[in-house]
Amino acid sequence: MTQATSTASRRVLTERDSINLIFLAAGISFASWAGRLSVIDEVFDFSGLTFGSFLLCMTAGTLLGISIIPTISRRFDTRKLLFYFPILLAACLVGLGISISVTRSPVTAFIILFINGIFFGCLDIMMNVSGARVERHRGRSLMPIFHGFFSLGTLLGAGLATATITLQMLTIWHFAMVAALLVLIAFLAQLGLAGWEKENYGTRSKPAGRSKAASNQKLGLLLLLGLMVAGLSFAEGAANDWIALASVSGHGLPHHTGALMFTLFVAAMTAGRFAGGKIVDNLGPRRTLLLMGSIGLVGICMFLVGHGPIVLGIASVMWGLGSSLGFPVGMTIAASQGSRLGPNAVSIISAFGYGAMLSGPPLIGFAVDHTGLPQALWIAFAVMLMSLLLSPRVTRTPAKIEGID
Repeated sequence: MTQATSTASRRVLTERDSINLIFLAAGISFASWAGRLSVIDEVFDFSGLTFGSFLLCMTAGTLLGISIIPTISRRFDTRKLLFYFPILLAACLVGLGISISVTRSPVTAFIILFINGIFFGCLDIMMNVSGARVERHRGRSLMPIFHGFFSLGTLLGAGLATATITLQMLTIWHFAMVAALLVLIAFLAQLGLAGWEKENYGTRSKPAGRSKAASNQKLGLLLLLGLMVAGLSFAEGAANDWIALASVSGHGLPHHTGALMFTLFVAAMTAGRFAGGKIVDNLGPRRTLLLMGSIGLVGICMFLVGHGPIVLGIASVMWGLGSSLGFPVGMTIAASQGSRLGPNAVSIISAFGYGAMLSGPPLIGFAVDHTGLPQALWIAFAVMLMSLLLSPRVTRTPAKIEGID
């Protein structure tokens, strides 16, 4: 019995490592093109409206991917999907690099970013549901760490973007290097997923005996939880796509310093998520979200009214810390909703989170032409404040990971 338990533990640890790698790959992919946005804007000479429309392509594609992945997952096993989606993201990066550096075709870039969004949305659901599976096996919350690896990926991607921009490397060569790295990670991640060939989250049965009133109550909680996660994700998305450009166009900093502001933001996100488990254990979900969200609000204010690279750097760090735990803590609460809602809740909260994170930047882009940068980013402040007001309600009952099945 002891030997079997030990073997199972080793298997789960291996699965955990593989899921960590998938989250890492997703973060690298996302930050690679996001870290180059100021350069892309300069190449295509976008207006605020056109730049927002460009980002909206990623949003629309991601939401489409989130909506179709349940059907796809019923036809293909989880291991294959976790292998192919990172490779498809790598192919999109190469195509995007060609459209920017070689053909200089904004229409092609729009189309490729839309397709990239589809693959990203599909991978998002698969990696989060797979993370919830490993979390159930371990019997404790692991979502902050999984999302920490996503943030670590964005940190690596942003750092590489900063370095390649500083070295004046063409976008195509930058994206080609990242694509090769994504393919390597996809192959490595498969090593820990043996036995997942028949896994898919679309075939779970619904347990009997659950009252309609109880289900409606949980669904109401999920909707409020989704709104809270959406607000914090909106603030995260606003920084992901606008902090570098706002530093350059709004505060007059050079391109490489704008990329550095983005790098500081994702570094703070990464640190906050890796430390998130201990913070939640010590303070509880409610106090953690209120504390971190307040830090984020102060950071946004500093970024909007401050001047100079030092002040903006501190503001970027605070903004990153404040946005770090809303999504992973929300996912943990969602995954704890029992066997009927648990798997579906992960998809619901992912849709809220990534929908807001990716729809926020285009919305801000539409405001830029009227208010300018960085003033349009006050929208992010208002949305984050709304999330803080919802936090006490959605964290009233602590999540019980052992209740997940």
